[in-house]
Amino acid sequence: MSGQKVNGKWDSLQTWLEAEVVVCGGGTAGAFAAIAAAKEGAEVLLVEAMGGLGGTPVAGLVVPMMTVRMTEVREEGEPEPRCSYLDSELTRRLDEYGAQMREGYDFDPLVLGAVLEQMCQDSGVKLLLQATVCGADQKDGRISAIYVACRDGIHKIEGKVFVDCTGDGSLSAAAGAGFEAGQPQTGINQPMSLRYMVGGVDLDKLGAFFDSFPMDWSAYSAKKGERNIYAAVSRVGKGVLQPLFCQAMENGDLIAQDLEYWQLFGVVGRDDTIALNNPEFFDYTNATDPLQLTSVLLEGKKAILRQLKFYRKYFPGCENAYVSSVASMVGIRESRRVHTRYELTAHDLLSQKKFPDHISQANYPVDIHGMANLFSDDKPQGDTRKPWYEIPYGCLVVRNLDNLLVAGRCAGADFVAQSAIRIQVCCRSMGEAAGIAAAMALRAGVEPTRLDGARVRERMVELGADFI
Repeated sequence: MSGQKVNGKWDSLQTWLEAEVVVCGGGTAGAFAAIAAAKEGAEVLLVEAMGGLGGTPVAGLVVPMMTVRMTEVREEGEPEPRCSYLDSELTRRLDEYGAQMREGYDFDPLVLGAVLEQMCQDSGVKLLLQATVCGADQKDGRISAIYVACRDGIHKIEGKVFVDCTGDGSLSAAAGAGFEAGQPQTGINQPMSLRYMVGGVDLDKLGAFFDSFPMDWSAYSAKKGERNIYAAVSRVGKGVLQPLFCQAMENGDLIAQDLEYWQLFGVVGRDDTIALNNPEFFDYTNATDPLQLTSVLLEGKKAILRQLKFYRKYFPGCENAYVSSVASMVGIRESRRVHTRYELTAHDLLSQKKFPDHISQANYPVDIHGMANLFSDDKPQGDTRKPWYEIPYGCLVVRNLDNLLVAGRCAGADFVAQSAIRIQVCCRSMGEAAGIAAAMALRAGVEPTRLDGARVRERMVELGADFI
């Protein structure tokens, strides 16, 4: 069930739940939006399709967390700026469980989800899990209610301000907002992945094997690496392990797809576990197509079992390895990008553009999988004394829908810019800004479209967000 409510078929439904702020999507952006709005005094309902919060980093097993690449703007030893005050609280809580590594920002995904749920409950957010947005009532540019599909049928939820953090822009699309998807010339989205974890690994032995190769970016142990054990192989980027993968393919132990993109990380707090950022599928890219999602889940598990055999045979330290976890959510890099008041562009990133209403700062690079030469020769052309770009509040304000904000990977951006701002750090600050804006609009008796984003940022800073 997707799209707008058709022919009034749900008009007879009575309101089931209501709240001042209704946040749809409980991933990185959504959890932060809900908590931020609740802490500002709003009555908040957070609606999530899965059985827990955390989204891509939790259900998708996406570890570790990428940084904003801004260490050069701080004194040596000082942390990178994190444009979110809730980020500090989350880090502190994760540290209590040994689930966060400060320097590298690695984390345990399963603990992250539970901590986000605790933070929501502690701040007074009402949670509704296992509920998928499937429609919306919209008139004259204002949403009055949404519809969610649950196991017992369709339910109606009313609200005053809505925040779309679904990742796929599901609420925005249901309410009739414009959007784009995919690379402009082809319409093809970035590839999808199915991530997994492998336990029973002797990390010392595996790390020593990686260190036996000439030291470079593509394979190293925790002793030699920046933060944790790491390895990567790709058809384009190659890597020191590529000959081993090619030999395995010749022996019939791997197939060509396994060589396209493979990436290994350690997992903080798990001394016998590695996390894999693959298999990756270049033939399945439409994240809103349930048939393609099904194919990724089925084909992905076949690839995972094949790769497990490869590790046991070719990687020292993996003789007793086993699959400890498979992501319950397909890894989606990009699907719908909602039309907003301002849409961030590739030029904005490369020129390191600054905005008076910015609510996030970063310098994470263009990160498009499967397009080897895109922007490979382009370098940032901004002020070398201020080496970062900014995300303005306008990227959160949905065009032609007065009481709808959007945050996360479906926020307003072109295909190239979205590939950079989809990282968790940016999603957290976008979500926090959207939540504060929703509560601020309610207090002022205006629509979120009428707010000055600079005032939203001022409130974030007042609460402890770290901007340059």
